[in-house]
Amino acid sequence: MADQDANIAFLYRDVVRTNSNLPAIVTESVTLSHGQLLGAAVALARQFSKLGVDRNAIVALNTGDAIISTATLLATALIGCQMVTASEILANQKLKKPTHFFRTFEAAGKKGVGFVEITGDWFADTPENPIDAVDQFAGYSHAKDPWLILHTSGTTGKPKFLELTHRVVRDRTLAITDDFPTAAVTCAMLFNPTSRPFFARAIGALMNACTIVHSQTPAFWKTAGVNTVFCSPSQFEAFIAKNEFTFRFRKVEVSGAKLEDDVARSLAKWFDTIIDVYGASETNKSYMTEISVDDAGEVTRTGMSCGSEIEIRDSEGRLCLPGKLGTVRVRNSYLVDGYVENPDATAKAFIDGWFLPGDIARWGANGTLNIAGRTDEVISFGGVKIDAFLIDTIIKSTPGVRDAISIRSPKSDRREIVAFVVFDDDINRGNCLQEIRTNYQAYTGLPCFLGPLHPIAEVPYDEDGRPMRYLCEQMLLANATKATETEAARDVR
Repeated sequence: MADQDANIAFLYRDVVRTNSNLPAIVTESVTLSHGQLLGAAVALARQFSKLGVDRNAIVALNTGDAIISTATLLATALIGCQMVTASEILANQKLKKPTHFFRTFEAAGKKGVGFVEITGDWFADTPENPIDAVDQFAGYSHAKDPWLILHTSGTTGKPKFLELTHRVVRDRTLAITDDFPTAAVTCAMLFNPTSRPFFARAIGALMNACTIVHSQTPAFWKTAGVNTVFCSPSQFEAFIAKNEFTFRFRKVEVSGAKLEDDVARSLAKWFDTIIDVYGASETNKSYMTEISVDDAGEVTRTGMSCGSEIEIRDSEGRLCLPGKLGTVRVRNSYLVDGYVENPDATAKAFIDGWFLPGDIARWGANGTLNIAGRTDEVISFGGVKIDAFLIDTIIKSTPGVRDAISIRSPKSDRREIVAFVVFDDDINRGNCLQEIRTNYQAYTGLPCFLGPLHPIAEVPYDEDGRPMRYLCEQMLLANATKATETEAARDVR
């Protein structure tokens, strides 16, 4: 058997040796200790093996159950196979083809795919001594073997796939050790249990004998001793709109999208410490900003390094002075090598050991990394560039607008912006639409017209909380095609 010093499952066994009885995962119906979680992973790995899962397999999982998700992570590491989230994005690509599909009873399973349901009787074979039982598994053949298959957000186009090796996952977990003091963090997450943000934090918690609370109820968080919450800004906004907060918590860490001041003020009502994280699937956590809000609502930000080198360079390749906009690039020892079977995207984003995430930013006061937008979120009209997020903000500032997303009109001959708007209930939409246009016109100098405003039930966001603009463009193009086909049918008649 190859040395397993980069295998999370084998390393987790060492954690369990001294922390077996501490709680690993707490739900509103069950508490699982670290020893019990390792035992569940062993039982799951045994069942997988009976179904033909070996080192050459790719396991796809669909579940909303945090226990099954984390146990599957550990089980696939024990076997040494690859793991991926079963999703529509996976179904629409041709790069990675899972050999085995698994789901829990509440999760969807596409007909014809052959999903196998994970049931309670799978855990009847849970060993009394999971620490010794781990030795029956071979693990990976090499630390550089791929383990977790991820995809980028695809917020403006087709998602790209990447692979995290066992060594990269171990090194990334070591890099966030300070976030999880041993047995001192009890965390709740708003991320889906099969999302990349969940995986990264779940592994960090388990490897430091901390506790994951899987619940969507703030009152239960308090009962369970939650002291840290992980989420994206949009997830928190949606969560607090549906759930009543009556308790304060020690810390919240937000990631995935820019944390605006108004959301920071809302967070400050319920959390003592607010951390805004900058990172990506390609780089892991790269930079963070600690945010404080005083009694007058004044927001102060202080930037802090997270073990990565970050530079901002201008169009001539020169380092930008504070206050000057430029393009971000990131470097650390646990970058991925590139994208799966996508040499063009790899060559564009990975240059001389640096990763270019496509963000436009400037260095601000107190060492803050201020993201102004993305290169692929910038809309150009006649050489004048504007940030789509700016237009989103203008529209969302209108009373009666709950959320909004804007794109350039797919019709290339139009200098026009098209927007999708989520309206508040019980408002006069006609008046609201007029006020949106008035607010837009107040921003002089924008080199484009504000065209159609389409009502939408909700803005599509990815798992990191970033708006998925390409989906809106696809909706417009699909509607245009449908209208053309309908008109052609009328002409025939």
